[in-house]
Amino acid sequence: MNKQAPEEKVLAQQLGGEGDHTYPDFDAMWLKIEVDRQQEQAPTVVKKTKRTGLLHGRRLAFLSSLAFVIIATPVLASMSGKWDFTFRPGLKSALNQGFGQTLNKSVTESGVTFTINSAMSDDNGTTLLYSFDPKDKQARKWGFSEVELRKPDGEKIAQVEGGRVMDMNWKKGRYSLTWDSENKQYNGFLETPWTFSGLETDVQFIARGLQEYLDERVPLNLDPSRNGIQTFPIKKDGIDALNIEVVDQGAEGVLIKSSLIYMDKQAANTTSPRIQVMKDGKLVKSEWLGVAWPGTDGVYESRDYYSWKDINQKGFTFDLVYLTEGQKIDGEWNVGTLNLNKEKALNASATRELNIPFETSFGTSKIRKLIIRPTGIRIEVETPKASQYPTYQDTLLSISGRKLQGYTAIGDDDELESDMKTLMFDVPPDLHITPDTPMELILQNEKESKLDYAQPVLLKNISGEKQTVTSDVEGYPVKWTYYKANGKLYVETNSANGRFGGVNQTYYKQGSEQVLSRVVYIEGSTPWVSNERVNVFPGFEGTELELYIKVYHIWHPDLNFKLKLQ
Repeated sequence: MNKQAPEEKVLAQQLGGEGDHTYPDFDAMWLKIEVDRQQEQAPTVVKKTKRTGLLHGRRLAFLSSLAFVIIATPVLASMSGKWDFTFRPGLKSALNQGFGQTLNKSVTESGVTFTINSAMSDDNGTTLLYSFDPKDKQARKWGFSEVELRKPDGEKIAQVEGGRVMDMNWKKGRYSLTWDSENKQYNGFLETPWTFSGLETDVQFIARGLQEYLDERVPLNLDPSRNGIQTFPIKKDGIDALNIEVVDQGAEGVLIKSSLIYMDKQAANTTSPRIQVMKDGKLVKSEWLGVAWPGTDGVYESRDYYSWKDINQKGFTFDLVYLTEGQKIDGEWNVGTLNLNKEKALNASATRELNIPFETSFGTSKIRKLIIRPTGIRIEVETPKASQYPTYQDTLLSISGRKLQGYTAIGDDDELESDMKTLMFDVPPDLHITPDTPMELILQNEKESKLDYAQPVLLKNISGEKQTVTSDVEGYPVKWTYYKANGKLYVETNSANGRFGGVNQTYYKQGSEQVLSRVVYIEGSTPWVSNERVNVFPGFEGTELELYIKVYHIWHPDLNFKLKLQ
């Protein structure tokens, strides 16, 4: 999961999200963290192992009619070799098999030539491939302040805010861009679920405000053998200070805990900070990362795990690396009217209305809809409750003897009703199927997410010393470790019973209100294999607290399903 990317591929990195998250959906949050982390790292697509976590390195997928394989155009096929489809292999396959249109319409503004190269439309979505040339000799990090799709009369179809915060939700769409070292230009694409009736329509694609982002490095005189927290004043670019603690975990390696304190919220949303470790001038890759978004107190906390065993080993150097704004190219790039046609994709796009029930720990769920696109498969599931839904350690789609791993799109998928969730799957380029190919959905090891456990746990004599108490949660023993540090109350939880999935979020009562904790990180492992969590309450000054569980999980390894879809 944590393989370092070449610099030319790090053009859409953003750890974290927009601002405050007082009540996070932890799985959705983890998904986004992993998406952003992978965009920052190597393009290797890997399957889930003990350390790969929720995300499997895949996004939407490709399904096509086999008949179209023989008519793939050389132009589109060669085009697919110039774009980086690491996280969109289905889009590459669709181009290779002739589902796109060649457009090649360009405009030059402020010295930058922008081109819409091709498009691919079907009954369930639209994708535009573009390139732009700012006359760079080598890769730089660029981001548009905004990209949007409009109808000819000016009505907005889709709009994605850019910069370093890339919107990933299905409703709005997403865009990304990468450096093409051979052609000395940047290639990217915009995806949106928007589509149109009939076979063709006219649209306009507009990109605005091209902003460069630069790596700022601050050398850190960090002593890895020193106990306790080491503080480094930064006092620039919106960052106040950096706190680091290095923990020797023996045979497990070295843990580096870091927290950044910001002077303004905008910096927290755009700097994408990371601790860079070098050994004798070579990058040392972290084995695993746990991280939280910036909280309301302006602190961004992370934990990196490294495999080096001797904490006193010499030759290590440490830097704080973060993004700052560089050159800004003001301008608007609009190539004019684009005619989109989805005729080629008709044989590869289909929507199946289904009504397949299956029993979960929450009650009866139903497979409502199967959506097949040239670039992906979506399965819409109706859940018994909008705020509570089952997830699974393995979400698989069996096609032609192969099992494809998928994930649940939640949180931002606001095009659906509140009680509907979407399962999404990648199909590798070498697997060719039609909309009628038999498919079977496999769900294994259900995780039940529950809210508002009624019985509180009492934390006594709260101080800077770590103390523990054990409580019973639905028959599962939960160990609570609590202490104060840096003006905050930290509450760590874990259970010796592996069927307990963890306490995600806690709260205490203040009058009629609930004071919610911030989820900081998962200690030592991923959400699928560890029930260890850390919750934080900034500014807590008391010595005793009745603490309630807001969100917790329970595993049900006996709840497994095989559901034939067609």
